[in-house]
Formats: sequence, C-alpha cells, structure tokens
Amino acid sequence: MKTEEIYNAWKEQKSQIDVDKGFSDKVMSRINQYERQKRKPVFDGHRLIELISTRPLGKAAVVAAGAVIGFVRIAYVIYAFLGC
Repeated sequence: MKTEEIYNAWKEQKSQIDVDKGFSDKVMSRINQYERQKRKPVFDGHRLIELISTRPLGKAAVVAAGAVIGFVRIAYVIYAFLGC
C-alpha cells in the first residue's frame, strides 16, 4: 500500500504543470511563422490544372494534344504490325 501512495503522490506532482500565460500565443506565432517560411514548389500541378480548366483555349489544347498522341499511337501500332 505504501508504494501505491508514493506512486500516486508522484503522479499528482508530475501532473501539475505550470503553463505561461502567453504559451498559446507563442505556439500559434511559431506555427504561422513556419507556414510563411515554407517554400513553394517549383511545379504546382494544382495551379496548372486550374489554369487549363478555366480557359477554353487550354481545354482545346489538351484535347488536341490527346488527339495527336492517339494518332501517333495508332501509327506506331500499324507500323509495328506491318513493319516486323
């Protein structure tokens, strides 16, 4: 029983932590500072997708590129079957 009382007294002593009044302000300012200092990626894929999807010319360019790639693939398959 004595060891349990010692343990409970130790546990209660350790649970009483003094926190400064400005602790949460310090933490939030450090988080905000970290967010500001983060480097922006060199290639932002989300920005590119947004740029393409909001402009009609961008959409047309993507469709045209897909068509060209499709024709190139068809030509390659025909060449592979007939050339070999």
